[in-house]
Amino acid sequence: MAGVVKNRELAIERFKSAQRFGSCSPSDLLGSSIRAPVLASLSEKKVAIRSYGMRGSDLQSQWFKLVDLAGARPDSLGFIECKGNLKKFSKELKVKEEAIQKNLKAWSRRKNPPVIYETHSGKKSRIIIQIPLLTEWLLWIADSRSVVHRGMKGYLNFRNINELTTSLISKGISPPPEKNLLPVDAARMIRISEKEPL
Repeated sequence: MAGVVKNRELAIERFKSAQRFGSCSPSDLLGSSIRAPVLASLSEKKVAIRSYGMRGSDLQSQWFKLVDLAGARPDSLGFIECKGNLKKFSKELKVKEEAIQKNLKAWSRRKNPPVIYETHSGKKSRIIIQIPLLTEWLLWIADSRSVVHRGMKGYLNFRNINELTTSLISKGISPPPEKNLLPVDAARMIRISEKEPL
């Protein structure tokens, strides 16, 4: 299994770094109105089918629930942590334990896994799930918005950031490596993404 716990630690540190850089609160960077279009893009049926091969309605329903939970708060950052075992988590999701177990395993084994997870047993048993693409985008948004909050001129504004995010994430495309992106570069990326087959 991938190091989901380590991924989460790194994500939290990067999110805190963005807050420090822009002198921002968590909600300044990833408030509910900022996360909503991102989660909506990942929760579109056509995106689930095209980008992740999720054709069955039950499969899509599980995916949508995971997306919502992984983006529930500014500091969720694409992760879900549930105390207890998979049986308890499946009850919270209102799905069969066998179904979610099967899907989590199948998803995490893909070349570019839409979901990865770890289970920890013992007195403090828990399950930790990550949607890697969601983590990448939420951190990129936080970094990019911190640049705006810092008052740096000439880079993407809040509207540009939103447009680029929703355009690329709906195609299953990872964010660009730069947080200091120019509007002309974002427009080019959007044009290229729109040529991707549906």
